[in-house]
Amino acid sequence: MTRGAMAAAAGGKGHLVQRILHLLQVLEERHMDIGQAPQGWQPEGLGESERRQLELAWESVQFMDEIPGGFFIYYAEGDERLIYANKGVLRIFGCESLQEFRELTGDSFKGLVYPDDLEAVEESIRKQIAVNQYDLDYVEYRIRRKDGVVRWVEDYGHFIHAGEAGDIFYVFLGDPTDERSQEQMRQKRVLAEALDRADLAVKAKNAFLSQISHEMRTPLNAIFGFITLAKTSLDDTEAVKGYLGQMEVASRQLLDMITHALDMSSLTGAAGAEQEECDLRDTLQEVYEFLLPQAQEKGLRFTLDCGKLTHRTVYTNPGQLKQLVLNLANNAITYTEKGSVDIVMAEEKTLPDSYAVYRLEVRDTGVGISEEFLEKAFEPFSRDKASTLSGIRGIGLGLTIAKSIADLLEGTIEVKSQVDKGSTFSVMLPFHVQPLPDVSGNPAAKLSRGLHILLAEDNELNREIETELLQRMGFIIDPAADGKEAWDKVRASSAGDYDLAILDLQMPLMDGWQVASAIRGLPDPTVSRLPLVALSANVSIHDRRRSLESGIDEHLTKPMDLPVLLATIEKLTKKAAQ
Repeated sequence: MTRGAMAAAAGGKGHLVQRILHLLQVLEERHMDIGQAPQGWQPEGLGESERRQLELAWESVQFMDEIPGGFFIYYAEGDERLIYANKGVLRIFGCESLQEFRELTGDSFKGLVYPDDLEAVEESIRKQIAVNQYDLDYVEYRIRRKDGVVRWVEDYGHFIHAGEAGDIFYVFLGDPTDERSQEQMRQKRVLAEALDRADLAVKAKNAFLSQISHEMRTPLNAIFGFITLAKTSLDDTEAVKGYLGQMEVASRQLLDMITHALDMSSLTGAAGAEQEECDLRDTLQEVYEFLLPQAQEKGLRFTLDCGKLTHRTVYTNPGQLKQLVLNLANNAITYTEKGSVDIVMAEEKTLPDSYAVYRLEVRDTGVGISEEFLEKAFEPFSRDKASTLSGIRGIGLGLTIAKSIADLLEGTIEVKSQVDKGSTFSVMLPFHVQPLPDVSGNPAAKLSRGLHILLAEDNELNREIETELLQRMGFIIDPAADGKEAWDKVRASSAGDYDLAILDLQMPLMDGWQVASAIRGLPDPTVSRLPLVALSANVSIHDRRRSLESGIDEHLTKPMDLPVLLATIEKLTKKAAQ
């Protein structure tokens, strides 16, 4: 059915929607549901005109039941309660009856849409209605069928005021079940996301160029100005020395801006931290000694405290950790004119599997950050009024870089501050305090032999390589070529059939996130709690957060790092056994 045919079939008074609503009103008055009344049912005592209206209503219901796709009606206000759904909707959701469909969805449109998509769907509908109230709005979203399978559908809806019935939506629901249609929808979504990212990238680039051009011209202007003054004051040695000193200050400001810009560029798209042995005391001491002359020049008390370290040696990315401390400490010294700057690293607690949590704090007595600006402190190119009034130049990237590094190190960062009293930046970092498993010789010896692992990977070559490597480690591997096959295997399994599943995220039919959500929704807890590991090229913070929300236990990146994967398998299977 074309879009125009949809509107013609269902729009306006005296047409299908109005007839169906009239029939439902008659049934409701007699405490009956349309799923309970026999087709063509007519109550006694009706006049000829009323009987004819009900006949037309039943014909409308029969017509809507015979169309290829789904059709449903729901109230536009309140809890968005469902009014009617045809047999096509029941087929899409895998339900046998209207009552079963009502129970599955909570009898509302909100319960029909996959929870993660609901807010975006309703916002899209609102915007489309505001722009064009005479056409069908279009939106794509996910649903969860009765059997637990998550799939995408297409929604063509329209808002009308239906007299006594009130404000309602009627919706045609498309179910692109064939693989080609699903792939077309996936490509459409990928293209839309790519366009959104491209738009954001252009805006970010323009903001960057505008900000950096403005900020860099200030010290450059000062340098050229003092050069001119120096040239005209060659006979006055003291004046020339003063001008050279001012030029040095402006040059440092310019160098600092360039360094921040390059640091931000180098972090864009960084895949994560490479694990190396790192002495925390030595790393922080190196940063401290580098910044000490800068602090002494301003007359600041500058201290380093590493006295509460139970494990000095950890396994992390030393370069990223050093850059994190350097950015925070340099920022503190820059915005502190008197008083002190303190760096403190303390070990907070020990976790299972040879991990420990560390707190890094950088405290200062500087200009501080206003309360209204605190939530924007880590956004790119953001500068608080307090720091701007201080006269200190900058492009607003120092804290953004610190936040990006903390994310790469799988940590968190927060700030507490008061204007004119100073700031405290706190970073919580999890570090491995023992070497990662050695894959030379027999690395699987540390793991339980015979673990049964489901491996879902749509790329045939990757699947073959990963299967071979893991089998050599002593695991029993059951490969799946796509998300749907992986889901079918888990759904048909019993407790103990699989010890762990490794899921690629970008797969046809069902992606890794959908598979994880479906598994977590299984009624049997011995299967629904199966340890899940994402192994994917998706490395953004958004992707990691989505993995967590989908029920995935660990998000690892490609190319496969075998020692990290083995350590993860060991950790998750031990936890599951406990």
